[in-house]
Amino acid sequence: MTAIAQAQTAPRRFARISKNRLNLYLDLMLVLAFVVDLELRFTGLQIHELLGVFFGAALVIHLILHWSWIVSLTRTFFKKLVHESRLNYVLNIALFADVATLVVTGILISRTLGLDLSAVQQSSRAIEQIHRLTADLSLLIVALHVALHWKWIVTHARKYLLPGRQAAH
Repeated sequence: MTAIAQAQTAPRRFARISKNRLNLYLDLMLVLAFVVDLELRFTGLQIHELLGVFFGAALVIHLILHWSWIVSLTRTFFKKLVHESRLNYVLNIALFADVATLVVTGILISRTLGLDLSAVQQSSRAIEQIHRLTADLSLLIVALHVALHWKWIVTHARKYLLPGRQAAH
């Protein structure tokens, strides 16, 4: 097969990956990383910090996958829009701000990632308090986020994780 023919078939191979399936798997990874990372004593400091960095990277991927939705809703936010969509949008903004703060403060106070942020050492206690506060707040916001998307989660989990059981319901 020529290079041109391979290049033309490559998009078709990737097109077979359902966007909903990819979102479900990424979301499950995010929730798993979030739950495991939430308790520092469970993972230890080094794994906690590495999971935090992974979480930040996965969040960026999640945003890229949902970028068209973000742009569309931003443009129509003050126009005719379903109230649930507006609530979802505001909740997502709060979640993004919280998690971004959580990841950035986590990197700033990191002790195992090999970063030398000595300028931050003077205010590390305040940054640590912000990190803990945003971690606690993220638990509430993630719970609301999951509750708001519960129907989508169940529908796609049945479809992609339990395909044989979908017909039985």
